[in-house]
Amino acid sequence: MAGTGTAHLRPDADPVLTVRDLTVEFPAGRGTVHAVSGVSFDLLDGETLGILGESGCGKSSTGRAVLQAPPPSSGSVRLGGTELTGLPPARLREQRARLQMILQNPVAALNPRRRVRDLVAEGPAIRGERPSADRVDEVLRSVGLDPATVRDRRPHELSGGQCQRVCIARALMTDPDVLICDEPVSSLDVSVQAQILNLLERTRTERRLSMIFIAHDLAVVKNVSDRVLVMYLGKVCEVVPSSALATESRHPYTRLLLASVPEAPDTDARSRRVYGCRDSV
Repeated sequence: MAGTGTAHLRPDADPVLTVRDLTVEFPAGRGTVHAVSGVSFDLLDGETLGILGESGCGKSSTGRAVLQAPPPSSGSVRLGGTELTGLPPARLREQRARLQMILQNPVAALNPRRRVRDLVAEGPAIRGERPSADRVDEVLRSVGLDPATVRDRRPHELSGGQCQRVCIARALMTDPDVLICDEPVSSLDVSVQAQILNLLERTRTERRLSMIFIAHDLAVVKNVSDRVLVMYLGKVCEVVPSSALATESRHPYTRLLLASVPEAPDTDARSRRVYGCRDSV
């Protein structure tokens, strides 16, 4: 179960996703911004790996680079036995069915002109498939939506939580091996956040998915993840089992994050600083 550590995982098994020396650079004026620098990690079968860090540390850029949207500047991303980096567009389209992403703003992620039934079927449609209405209804029910109520509606007729459920249903239509969740609850009401987190956990368990969960909220990441990867200035600080985050973390930045949690106030934390290279933000 996510959030309880790694005892239920099989570290001896081959990772479902292997990322090595991932680098993402963006042009900026006459120079280059290094958004992600040499990030490496493995994602185990059935695992939720949390990626934690402040805004601008490279979390979302890492997730998008894994998805090859856009491709990384350098590095390797292997999904099972397939190297994704450098794949021709047609082959990459096939592999993306196994690797789906859920974004922060569910309303903006949905085409406002399309009905829910068409939005959910987008993944198969891109590959030239036409899923049956029964299949669409089945997936809608699996994410807690009543097909008869929502299938003919458009995004503006749904709540934010319902839109995020539609996004999850759309991702599940391709039967993925890996879900990348990029701040999936940060734009939702607090009352809805727990419902979506519980849905993601249930989906991961029932479908035996692996999941990358990206967020800046330490408490959320700790509770939903098996291991936590901490990022700062585009680099990996450390990877720690979620159950041992408070006791086994060693990096000063991780310790600073822990000290900043309101439930455990530390007056000294206000005066602490973490130093890094500004040109590598």
